[in-house]
Amino acid sequence: VVSTQSTGGRLCPERDSLHYFFWLLAVRYNIWTGSYCLEPWERKIFNTAMITILLMTVWTAYMFLPGWLTSSMSMLCSGKDKVVVHAGDFTKLIGYNFR
Repeated sequence: VVSTQSTGGRLCPERDSLHYFFWLLAVRYNIWTGSYCLEPWERKIFNTAMITILLMTVWTAYMFLPGWLTSSMSMLCSGKDKVVVHAGDFTKLIGYNFR
């Protein structure tokens, strides 16, 4: 929260500052998600869930997107109808053999 005393009576920081940019991002996030209506303890739970979903999405893209792109590009460029996708990296990760 920005005190009104340090900003000369205004609730937002100076427009040309980096602080204003992050303040504006926070305001847009609160309005877009509707989290400004939540109580502080509800907001913490909601933000934790949002961060968890974001991290899981990034991790999943990091793990599986390169293999999917490789197999897709090999299918498109080779002209074959059938592409075999090996789950070798995934089996090393979880320690289970699918064969």
